[in-house]
Amino acid sequence: MPVLTERRLLTLAFNAMLAVALLAALVLGWRFVGGPPAVDGPPAVRVARLPPGGFAWVGAPTDARYLPEGLRVQDAGRIALLLLREPDGRLRAFYLPRQDGRASVPVAASPAVAGIPCEDVAPDFRQGDIACRQTAAGFDFAARHRWSLQGRALSPGTPELFAVPGQERDGDWVPQPLRH
Repeated sequence: MPVLTERRLLTLAFNAMLAVALLAALVLGWRFVGGPPAVDGPPAVRVARLPPGGFAWVGAPTDARYLPEGLRVQDAGRIALLLLREPDGRLRAFYLPRQDGRASVPVAASPAVAGIPCEDVAPDFRQGDIACRQTAAGFDFAARHRWSLQGRALSPGTPELFAVPGQERDGDWVPQPLRH
């Protein structure tokens, strides 16, 4: 049996580390070569922890079937999805236009049309409405527009909110396609 010299031992250790590194690179590379995993089914938003009287803003889906008419996938960043859970537990969803990363006050029936800038569009469950809570500089008239928690206009000249059909399944809100 050959004697293990220091040089031979270092060579074996180096070869073993090289083999482990190559194996790790192969495994990681294989996972990323295929791209992201394919999503089966419609997009979903986790709402299991959204309490009654709570709301959340999320980005619009990046699948054209779930976007309103007039919007392409690359335009999905122009709208925001408001999910709100009413005090009775019912979950509602609305699309609102978005500007500078914030939801804005809708001025048309379609959320594809740019809205009035607002610093904070939010529901108020005590008052039972959705409105601009803090107007952007120079846009004080944005506070005139109000909606019920069901999306109906409460102010004259205000369009209804764009309700997004969907349902809650296993703690996720799943939208229904708006077009095919």
